[in-house]
Amino acid sequence: SRNLLLPDGVPAERQWARFYIKIYRAEGLPRMNTSIMANVKKALIGENKDLVDPYVQVAFAGQKVSTSIQKSSYEPLWNEQIIFTEMFPPLCKRIKIQIRDSDKVNDVAIGTHFIDLRKISNEGDKGKVE
Repeated sequence: SRNLLLPDGVPAERQWARFYIKIYRAEGLPRMNTSIMANVKKALIGENKDLVDPYVQVAFAGQKVSTSIQKSSYEPLWNEQIIFTEMFPPLCKRIKIQIRDSDKVNDVAIGTHFIDLRKISNEGDKGKVE
């Protein structure tokens, strides 16, 4: 029976596929703590953190995976690979990549970027985006 929820052009019988995302590094992150709680924390517990503790969170098709946290760094180096298992072709057409500052009180997003899968997937080629 045909799945009526699938958009036009998406085959009813889809294969499972692995999506590999390599997180290399970030540069130009703010030296000052971006958390709105920074001044409150300094007043309450005397903690004054100038550098962020960045990590990358990747969200795709309802799944979220994060890299390790790089302590006190504004030029973090991860060289980590994130793998998602999802149906192909995926119904979700973009990957959300967010650099976040790890914080005891509340993690704060430093920057967000979306990768449109339709722009990087070509038949026969390995999709890559910088």
